[in-house]
Amino acid sequence: MQKNILITGATDGIGLELARLYAQQGYSLLLVGRRAQPPAVPGKVLYCRADLETAVSVEQIRLFLQQHGVERLDVLIHNAGVGYYGRLQEQAAQSIEALTAVNLSAPSALTHALLPLVRAAAGQIVFISSVVSTLPTPDYAVYTATKAALDGFARSLRVELRGQATVQVIHPGATRTGMHAKMGISRETLDWETFPAAAAVAAGIATAIARKRPSATIGLKNSLLHFTGRNLSRIIDPRLRRPDTLAAAANRQQRPHCVITGAADGIGRALARQFGRAGYTITGVDVDMAKAQETAVALTAEGMEITFIEADLGQNGGIQQVLAALAERPFIDVFIHNAGINAVGQFAQLPIARQQAVLDVNLRAPLLLTAGILRMGRMNVGGMWVFLSSLSHFVSYPGAAVYAASKDGVASFARSLRAANEGGAAALAVFPGPTRTIHARRYSPDNSREGARMPPAALATAVYQAVQKRQAMFVPGAANRLLALAGRLFPGLLEAAMARTMLAKIGDKVMV
Repeated sequence: MQKNILITGATDGIGLELARLYAQQGYSLLLVGRRAQPPAVPGKVLYCRADLETAVSVEQIRLFLQQHGVERLDVLIHNAGVGYYGRLQEQAAQSIEALTAVNLSAPSALTHALLPLVRAAAGQIVFISSVVSTLPTPDYAVYTATKAALDGFARSLRVELRGQATVQVIHPGATRTGMHAKMGISRETLDWETFPAAAAVAAGIATAIARKRPSATIGLKNSLLHFTGRNLSRIIDPRLRRPDTLAAAANRQQRPHCVITGAADGIGRALARQFGRAGYTITGVDVDMAKAQETAVALTAEGMEITFIEADLGQNGGIQQVLAALAERPFIDVFIHNAGINAVGQFAQLPIARQQAVLDVNLRAPLLLTAGILRMGRMNVGGMWVFLSSLSHFVSYPGAAVYAASKDGVASFARSLRAANEGGAAALAVFPGPTRTIHARRYSPDNSREGARMPPAALATAVYQAVQKRQAMFVPGAANRLLALAGRLFPGLLEAAMARTMLAKIGDKVMV
């Protein structure tokens, strides 16, 4: 039986060379691209024109396959990608949305839609990431965040689909394609003509796909770079941090100003109380104004100064509301990206709309808000960005792959933001484990370890202390730090443990 292989981004660069290579091997090709004309590839080829930046593209592709009688996919290669090069504050919101849509939202949604076809063939799902996914990259922070998120998604999904389909993530390095010109990188800045040809890189990717290893990096130098970024961040990150060239002095205020998203309840409320007690004026952001009002009343009674902005961070309008309100408020000394939602259950059973909402709130919103604040110049000189990631960054999270993806994305973004050193601002990534909140109880399969979870007040105190020390990363709690270390040293063992402790207990439950 002739094997079916679907490749996105197949009209140029690596995608086109992969198509040509697999055509020579006799595959039946299903190619996806933006261009009106199909690529010049010999053999049995079906071409679907679809723009993965649009929400309708996934359904377009699904219907295309259905109309052509495709009942199985032996290999699904998520290759399509877009990028941006330059300072974050100069990157338009539309560009940030395009990168998150094409590089992350589309692969996850398309996997969800086509998973029955892959399962029918016991096939492979391949995510083309990048060697920079483990590095701080101040000039393409959003691109790197989306690729790091893709890595996290693939890891957790691999654990979940074990025995049903093979999930791989492949990290090519810089390649001679038209992508660099599209990103706005000049030849003087980066001479991409010296990079390996797309055909050579595609051949390496095809070899990696054939070997079916969970993760592969193309090329020895890239492998060393990927290893260094993943395992030696404490050494390389300070060396990659740029000097602050801004000569302006900090805007002195009577009280420092701290903005906290998701501040009405749980960890966010505890953070508001902690920073309020330390003398900060608090601006909270939340969609639940009833709880926000309760929190404001309680903290005001304790002598703190706190106000709330009502906004749904999953919507563009909500993000614009926050930016407009902050433009009229004091300069920001600490901004804590705390707001988050989850969706727990078998990936195929979870509604894809809810999973996309997780990516919007947990990752897209912090990217857009951070860029918007920098663009407005509202972060005070020497300020601090705080991103609440998750212990899943180290141990995986089968049963919540998109949540894991979003938290890996913000962790990567924090590294790049710290390296950029805009206005002398630092960035802290926090990796909390299970915390004693309504959120944790809602998304736990049985809540059997409620007593072992960290109290929100203890976590908030730890975060405050890390901010004062201007740390780059922090795992709260000795037990969590031990798990994080084990996840680094023995990732397979931790993934197996997560499959037993989380995935097996989830079963057919859907928690949204």
